[in-house]
Amino acid sequence: MTLGDTFKPTQLEQASLWWVRLREDDVAPEEISRWLDWCQSDPVNLQAFEKVESLGGRLAALDAATRADMVRELLGEPPADRKPLSRTRRYLPAAAGLALAAGIAAVVMMGGGALPHPVRAMPAVLESVSYVTRKAQSQDVSLVDGSRVAIGADSALAVNYTAASRNLQLSSGEAFFEVQHNPDRPFVVQAGRLKVIAVGTAFNIRKTGDKVEVIVTHGAVDVEDGASQPPAAGGRSPTLPKDGVIRVAAGQLVVADRGSPSLTVRPADREAAVSWRTGSMSFLDEDLSLVVANLNRYASREVQIADPALDHLRFTGSVLQGHEEEWLAALQKVFPVTVRESDDGRVLLYRRGDAPAGHNLAVAG
Repeated sequence: MTLGDTFKPTQLEQASLWWVRLREDDVAPEEISRWLDWCQSDPVNLQAFEKVESLGGRLAALDAATRADMVRELLGEPPADRKPLSRTRRYLPAAAGLALAAGIAAVVMMGGGALPHPVRAMPAVLESVSYVTRKAQSQDVSLVDGSRVAIGADSALAVNYTAASRNLQLSSGEAFFEVQHNPDRPFVVQAGRLKVIAVGTAFNIRKTGDKVEVIVTHGAVDVEDGASQPPAAGGRSPTLPKDGVIRVAAGQLVVADRGSPSLTVRPADREAAVSWRTGSMSFLDEDLSLVVANLNRYASREVQIADPALDHLRFTGSVLQGHEEEWLAALQKVFPVTVRESDDGRVLLYRRGDAPAGHNLAVAG
């Protein structure tokens, strides 16, 4: 299979010309920005560029005479009187147009350093951007490689793509990742102490304080625990293999919490994991403090637990976004909790019997 069987001639032509241009001495930052725009306009553009980059590396080992013959063939010139070309020529499109041939010819020559200008390395960063959502605001983004991310409210995600890898960091909040398949460029998300490594899959990460939860909805991911310790002499880690990485399949949840040095892996509801995207937050046997922290990312009024004794009450159920007051009113019926409204509009949770005099929660009708 040739390059032309995979990509359109115009894409290969543009990729080869960009490859040459980025290695010249007078490349302005504005031109690099235009190249990034071209890469982002179509994921196949970046793939074509990477193919040309790979071709240039393979051609670097050829002698100058062989490269010269390849250029003459690409441009339709009579071949020199010398022995046949090496098999490398079969990687090139045999029926490419003149413009494409000229671009690839330049790659061939530069592959061996034949141009007078020193060869410059391609820009190390292909995409570097940060996304920060506000309270009650979600955002869907498409990345340069075709991967998609749904970012929950009050969340922070940094993206740093290079030619070799796709690196992201979820500092807080929640995000759902649909990863474009590319085994040559691993997709890595750092969230707290966990590093999630995917190739082509879909998974959700929720980071609440020091607690990180990863639920895989499609495919599988590798999870590396940065806080894991090497096993003691004569023993083995109860949760991680010797390389410190575990494989998490679709329908599984992995949890890292500050209170535990090891990871917890258990079955999970894949639909519930991403229910926040359709306006419902689901929790299974979670601390009330964690539920409230996630509630506050969407609630119009801030909720605070005034009595620390309530932090570790265990909650299972769903909270509808926009209906937080109804949930708080119901909370008083099943937990030893009293809800009060402060003068500044906050909602405070007290242990029943310990609540000071004040305004009861007013539930909208």
